[in-house]
Amino acid sequence: MGQDTAMADVQFVRSAAGGYGQPAHAGIVGVSQPDVHAPEGRGDAYRITVVSAGVSEHSATGRLGDAVAVRTQETLQRHGHECELRHIALKDFAADIAVAAVDYHMSDALRGVFEQVISSDALIAATPVFKASYSGLFKSFWDIVDVDAIVNMPVVLVATGGSRRHALVPDTAMRSLFAFLRAIPTPTSLLAAGEDWGSAELEARQRRAGEELAAMILAGLRSTMAAADADAAHDAPSQIPVR
Repeated sequence: MGQDTAMADVQFVRSAAGGYGQPAHAGIVGVSQPDVHAPEGRGDAYRITVVSAGVSEHSATGRLGDAVAVRTQETLQRHGHECELRHIALKDFAADIAVAAVDYHMSDALRGVFEQVISSDALIAATPVFKASYSGLFKSFWDIVDVDAIVNMPVVLVATGGSRRHALVPDTAMRSLFAFLRAIPTPTSLLAAGEDWGSAELEARQRRAGEELAAMILAGLRSTMAAADADAAHDAPSQIPVR
């Protein structure tokens, strides 16, 4: 199945605030943390959110992230679970992100974006590659996300670039960023350059990354890791002896 075919019948939820996702919630004072001890996939469906820093209306970056989301959805559905796909186009919130990065003022629309991110069961983080690293827009967004917001969140790392010279960006620049945020990236990451589009190799990596993400969700990885963190904190000695 080609990528265009795979995407043909898939509907991503589009928000009134711009981009895709659920509508932004006006008047939110703070962004609350989800109860990660609750069963994942709360409600009728698991929630998979693509966070894309693509800069065009139908960017290759966003399309690659969406393709991985579709593969994840297909795997979950094979196991009898519904899956809601959401897409956040960061370019639609670029001005809000810039303001928040400078003076910490967060618009209602941006608060809505953050709520979508932290209420997800898994993320697909997608960026174009500029000068051998993720884009400034991509980094600025994650700079203003609370450091504890996506702890133990399963995530696929996705990038697009002009050539395969950038092939290691997902596993160097991006993986280290999400390690700092204490998210849990899938073993398989993706970078697509111009010659990769439509190739069997890229489709195989999309499928593998989607299946890995689905496996993490079905295993209840985020809840399990949260419980392990709580146990470790409870059992930790009050003081670490100095040798």
